[in-house]
Amino acid sequence: MIDHALVLAAGHGSRLRDHVAVPHKALVQLEGEPLLLRTCRMLDRLGLREITIVTGHEGVALRSAIEGASGIEAKLGFIENTDWRLANGLSVLAAADVLERDYLLMMADHLLDPDMIAGMCRVELAAGEVVLAVDRKLDAIYDMDDATKVRLEGEHIVEIGKEIADYNAIDTGLFACGDALVACLAEVRAQKGDASLTDGMRVLIERKKFRALDIGPSWWQDVDTPGALAHGAKLLQENMGGDAS
Repeated sequence: MIDHALVLAAGHGSRLRDHVAVPHKALVQLEGEPLLLRTCRMLDRLGLREITIVTGHEGVALRSAIEGASGIEAKLGFIENTDWRLANGLSVLAAADVLERDYLLMMADHLLDPDMIAGMCRVELAAGEVVLAVDRKLDAIYDMDDATKVRLEGEHIVEIGKEIADYNAIDTGLFACGDALVACLAEVRAQKGDASLTDGMRVLIERKKFRALDIGPSWWQDVDTPGALAHGAKLLQENMGGDAS
């Protein structure tokens, strides 16, 4: 079982930041609790023993809001990505020293069904492999234009990107990873001076080491615009009644 989660929370969140009264979009209130704190509580209740949060933009405010919370038994760790203005893959590389065992990778601004996370914790990774939770319910996607599309052949991911025209699933932003992702991102950064998660995934595709796990009926929402925030709040209320567990 995977019991370590890496949560990326370094980004600026420009599309939502000017519409909320908090310094970081991961601190936006949902059912009376900051989004990131809600996620940490859920991970703790699901049995994850370690949660590492990568900070950048407004990192001090983010850390103080989470560190002061009570009732979380999991070990909370914080790592600063000083290159947070660059692509998000650098946040993973900033945490490389603590990624000594398999881990879940997720984004601080995502709402995720607990069942979806529990299923990913049970994933068994082959050597050099990364698994992405994908959503095949295309008619349920809130903002398809903004979604990262995925083309699957069987359970293998053969193409990924926001602009691809031929796709049959959507990237939910939840990954099960071993040491392969850090290695791929480091290769890309050495070549380009920067590295996005999508860059790393494309290297995995070339090596036929990128697999999908269908989330089935589970729900999720990327909370990065005012409309997405409202839709996420609605999903949370409909599916969990505001209960983070």
